[in-house]
Amino acid sequence: MVKKTFSICLSLLLFLVVAAAIPLVATAERGVLAESVAPTEQVASTGQALKGKGLYTSYCIGCHGKRGDGISDGAKAMTIKPRDFTKGIFKFKSTPAGTLPTDADLLQTISRGLSGSMMPSFASFTEQESRAVLQYIKGFSPRWESEEVGEALVVPEVPEYVDTKRSRRRGKRVYFGSGGCQVCHGSKGDGHGAMSEILIDTWGNSVKPADFTKGIFRAGGEPEDLFRTLKAGVEGTAMPSFMYILRDEDLWNLTSYLRSLKGEE
Repeated sequence: MVKKTFSICLSLLLFLVVAAAIPLVATAERGVLAESVAPTEQVASTGQALKGKGLYTSYCIGCHGKRGDGISDGAKAMTIKPRDFTKGIFKFKSTPAGTLPTDADLLQTISRGLSGSMMPSFASFTEQESRAVLQYIKGFSPRWESEEVGEALVVPEVPEYVDTKRSRRRGKRVYFGSGGCQVCHGSKGDGHGAMSEILIDTWGNSVKPADFTKGIFRAGGEPEDLFRTLKAGVEGTAMPSFMYILRDEDLWNLTSYLRSLKGEE
């Protein structure tokens, strides 16, 4: 009993240290962000951006708002709020905390959508249309004019041991040990951890940890998707980057364990 209590306390302490460091790193990288502004006239005057504006008005404005700040009538009824593009902060990406995402990151979100949220897939868009709306969205934040895009992490080839029983066992040890995942996601992986009721994101919204038992992963549930999310973290939330905390082998094993929780109660 004493050993179990000590383990939980140690995991909680690890979580608090990592979570506290994230805003400091992100702030140092970003600096102070400018107030919300609509896309500049220079950007909006290009042919591509004009096409992007039309697509944004038709498909995006109902949730993300006229100014791209996530304020709209549709957003009021949503538990998971639409992205505020004016801050230039995106949750799901392959670049380090505090840095801008790559075009490939954003194009993937546009194409695939975000499972478990109101963000649908726009796979019906042509590549030209996706890039047009992407460029228009960039115009909402001054970060794209003053900062460089972060360097995308390289996702290795998925090891053969992923999803094996041995990998799942090892991943479970990471989950309850050095990963400290149960603090937020709970001992059953259902999102009911000790910290789950008090988490708030960068935008001031209450957020709930993922419920792995549903098998729904916002940025994709394939091994490489989960590996990338675990390594890069989820920007603007309490979900940290494990890039400098866990080895790649640990991340792959943790991926195996998370994928095995679907359907468990």
